Amino acid sequence: MKIVNLLKGAAVGLACLGMALPQTSMAAGPQKAQVAAQVKIADIALSNGTLSGKVVDTQGKVLSGSVVKVSLGNKEVASTVSGQNGEFAVKNLTTGVYQVSTGQTRAAVRLWEGQAAPPSAKKHVLLVNGPVTRAQLLGGGLLSGLTTTQLLVGGAVIAGTATAIAIAANNNDSPASP
Repeated sequence: MKIVNLLKGAAVGLACLGMALPQTSMAAGPQKAQVAAQVKIADIALSNGTLSGKVVDTQGKVLSGSVVKVSLGNKEVASTVSGQNGEFAVKNLTTGVYQVSTGQTRAAVRLWEGQAAPPSAKKHVLLVNGPVTRAQLLGGGLLSGLTTTQLLVGGAVIAGTATAIAIAANNNDSPASP
């Protein structure tokens, strides 16, 4: 009888957990997370058709001699090399959305001319050259993609189930009253 009650409590707990967690996390088979890359486009104000900026490494040290390429779509429209202090300038650009790249870094920039630039537009672009490591709260597998709320609800369901099982087991161990 004790084992039957234990199994009932476990089944109820798992059923509650199954309702609290998203169905995709419980699906059979390996899954690859499909994360839509969101590209942030920086607004940059041109100065007489010139895009200026600086190239640094991941530690913030200036990188001289870095090749900086500017592309419009798939077509490279200009390139230059960063100077001794890591600064570069690319002339004869018009307004539009460009890609600025150096080494392993690629940035999307929206170039504005003079007074047309929004107040939030920057005057220079900063390119950080090197691998950027991004931390993740949870790796791949069963728990990937879960929010903190879902994890907390799942933990509460598990704790409640464990408590109910412990109480049921304790009640079954007590002598029956007449």
